[in-house]
Amino acid sequence: MAHIHGTHGADFPLRRFLYPFAIAGAVVAGGWGLAAALAWLLDYAAHTAVFIAHTAGPIGVGGIALKLFSSKR
Repeated sequence: MAHIHGTHGADFPLRRFLYPFAIAGAVVAGGWGLAAALAWLLDYAAHTAVFIAHTAGPIGVGGIALKLFSSKR
């Protein structure tokens, strides 16, 4: 294993510094993965809601019809 030589002649193993940085890197990578998965899930839910609203057609309440998503044609 590699060693870092200090000014006092004491040797510090590199493993002592490598493990905390490896753990922190894994936590950061996991956080980014969680954020990406949440963004994908919200995007999927939004597309599903648009599809359901489009197939449902106009929504009528008390004789007033409201079409949420109207086509341009």
